[in-house]
Amino acid sequence: MSDLTPDTSRFQRPDTPPAPLAEPLPSGVDDRLGGRLRDLITRPSRLMDHVGARPQWWVPGLIIFVVMIVFSWLTLPVSGPEQMELMRDSKLMSMMPEDQWQSMYDDAMNVAPGKRVLQSLTGGFTGWLTVIIFGFILGFFARMSGGRGTFRQALGVTSWAALLPFAVGPLVKLPLVLATESVFEVNLGLAALLPGSGPGSPLFQFLLAYGDFLTWWGLAVLVIGFSRVFGLARRAAIVSVVLPWALLSLIPLGLTLLFM
Repeated sequence: MSDLTPDTSRFQRPDTPPAPLAEPLPSGVDDRLGGRLRDLITRPSRLMDHVGARPQWWVPGLIIFVVMIVFSWLTLPVSGPEQMELMRDSKLMSMMPEDQWQSMYDDAMNVAPGKRVLQSLTGGFTGWLTVIIFGFILGFFARMSGGRGTFRQALGVTSWAALLPFAVGPLVKLPLVLATESVFEVNLGLAALLPGSGPGSPLFQFLLAYGDFLTWWGLAVLVIGFSRVFGLARRAAIVSVVLPWALLSLIPLGLTLLFM
């Protein structure tokens, strides 16, 4: 090394791992939206190879946003009164005057157009925001488990897998809800095996939170995604995905059981 060449070796951090490199896209495979949606069902590992190279997390996010808006808009005349009827027998109702409940029930039966639009937009925004927050949480757990991916990739993996419970689920439930005129009677999971138990049953609420088949499918796709994109061993990927999901699901379940 000459005297004119600065020695920068002492400023380097040899213990810092290099940034993860995106895998090249498989040749001859459709990476457009239609191909990704098809791979989500038939070849999730190939989908996640594409997601690792190009996350495009906003694409499934927009799909979830639109589907949730449509689902909320069409089912609000059913879900609103049904939730109020469930609320009447809850602990929360004991702290509310009867005339106040009746007023809220009348509003649910006859939702003003502006309020219906606002609630539908809120449902779409809440669904998308939930996926984004969950993506950052899973990215943190994956990084803590030794994964070498970026948070942008974590958002991509989470958003594409979330299409199963947040988009496919509502689309499957929609005609069933409109036909039965009930939100609580339509379940795509273990809660459907309890025909004698209503939404007021703690067991029903537990199975509703942890027994949805499309949610399990989405979790399996998440495990595949974090394993392939972040380079995690399968066991580490399972822990990084299932543990945060199980803990976060306790929050709405606990609130429901508290005021039920």
